[in-house]
Amino acid sequence: MTVREELAGFIALQRLLERRAALRRERDTPPAELVELRSSHAGRNSTLKTQRARQDELGTEQRTLQREADALREERDHFRKQKSQVTNMKQLTAVVTELDFVEQQLKAKEDRLLAILEELESLKTSVAELSAESPEEREQREAAEATWETLREELTVRLQEVDRELRRVQRELGPESVARFKKLWTSRKPLAVVPLDETACSACHAELRPALVQLVRAAETMESCDTCRRLLYDPEQFPS
Repeated sequence: MTVREELAGFIALQRLLERRAALRRERDTPPAELVELRSSHAGRNSTLKTQRARQDELGTEQRTLQREADALREERDHFRKQKSQVTNMKQLTAVVTELDFVEQQLKAKEDRLLAILEELESLKTSVAELSAESPEEREQREAAEATWETLREELTVRLQEVDRELRRVQRELGPESVARFKKLWTSRKPLAVVPLDETACSACHAELRPALVQLVRAAETMESCDTCRRLLYDPEQFPS
């Protein structure tokens, strides 16, 4: 195998690896429209979950307050009955003091129960709205998911084609050449072999020595950038 043939094989491997990486990124990156639809749907579900948890929390507090309020009403009735039975001012003062305290506690709990009922009513309306994804929204989201899944399948097929081509080029190059390429690619990934950018390296953009540029264009020897040590080639001789 000549230097030019080996270099051509290295360039083919580099281009195939770049193509494979691009296809993988495309396959694993949902389109912006689908991401937005998923985010909206997830946000809706997250808000719904939070509001339902708040309903449960308020329901628990409501039941506790209701029991406490019922007990205070019984206590209030007891003191009212006592008030009608007292026989002197001292007893009356004591009963009235206790009655006032109970009524203050009861009012605070009844006010809180009212606030809970109002919040629960508001949550009920909000939960109903969030639970009902419109047919249009669902259709749009499901259509976007189906389109994305079809594209992913197509990209998977193209990836398989690239992998087959990679294996073919590796077979043509042979184990020794493939080993040399892998060593270079591992140390310089994702770019092991790069084209000239007129008289500069297209990877690190360093200006190259005129003599090196001529050697690269001659393609009779393997030449590397003095700065980044990547293998160089003339894109005019090895077009895409």
